[in-house]
Amino acid sequence: MANIINNLVFEGGGILGISYLGVLDCLWEKNMMQNIEKVAGTSAGAITACITSFNLSFSETKNIVESLDYKQVPQKEDDSNERISVFMRSEIERVFGDVDCLYRLVNNYGWYSTQYFYKWIQKQIALQFDSTKKEPPYTFKDFKDNSTHKDKRKFLDLYIVGTDISCKVSKVFSYSTTPDMEVAEAVRISMSVPLFFEANKVKSYEVNRDSLTHIFSDGGVMRNYPINIFDLEGINRETLGARFKYDIEFAETNNIIEYISNFYMAMAKVQQDIYRNSPQDIERSIQIDTKDISVLDFNISTNDSTYKFLYKQGYEAAKAYFKYRDRLRN
Repeated sequence: MANIINNLVFEGGGILGISYLGVLDCLWEKNMMQNIEKVAGTSAGAITACITSFNLSFSETKNIVESLDYKQVPQKEDDSNERISVFMRSEIERVFGDVDCLYRLVNNYGWYSTQYFYKWIQKQIALQFDSTKKEPPYTFKDFKDNSTHKDKRKFLDLYIVGTDISCKVSKVFSYSTTPDMEVAEAVRISMSVPLFFEANKVKSYEVNRDSLTHIFSDGGVMRNYPINIFDLEGINRETLGARFKYDIEFAETNNIIEYISNFYMAMAKVQQDIYRNSPQDIERSIQIDTKDISVLDFNISTNDSTYKFLYKQGYEAAKAYFKYRDRLRN
């Protein structure tokens, strides 16, 4: 176990990602953020990784995270179905319920829109740049070029994990693999839980790209906890990960949202079992106990009881992890 941590990795977990603010709080307290060079994440972890890559103080990072209105993240209405007449809309809603969500599920393969979140993350990224030197959208190449950043602040190297549904493979979006890709789009892809959020139809942004339109979805489908993303030559002891510890038990399914939630947890269980069989990964992971909070329960407000609980659990888990590390060293 290395004394210095250079890389951070964050697991996917929907609303549970609030816990990562507590983890970062602890890391700042212990003066460990000053050595971080690379950050990676999937889904909720991708959001944390992106914001952390701005290389701001903890208070500035916290202010950004707390500006997100979680209740608006699963967005029902957008302008994707303006072609539906008023009469047809009323008839469809009479029979099937919410027409916007139904239309989106059929055409974009997801119940909710990600438009609110996409605009929010675009705004947070834009605030880190000097728009007189570079206008949006901002790509991974722009993240690397600190001459366009406010105060010429250097960003941390960012790695976002998504899933290419068209090619059935996990994809890493970064400066080295997708320099011309908009970072906000990469984060949006990574957090788009299948069926719950609409899928993303975009052209390939890889260096050796094709001209086809690919369907991208949540990185957690295939790689929810990319703890090995920086393991180029064996286990990288300078990598620290943060993940969620929860018991996956029987849960009823009475509607499409509960079905999607249970579907997501089934995928998570497969990957969790792989993690549990890897002592090397356990050794370099902060495990956050989030109890029975649903990953898709977005009915949360900043500083309400659930928010405070998740924040505290992240902080306490990080604190306990470093106590464990200290005991091993002594």
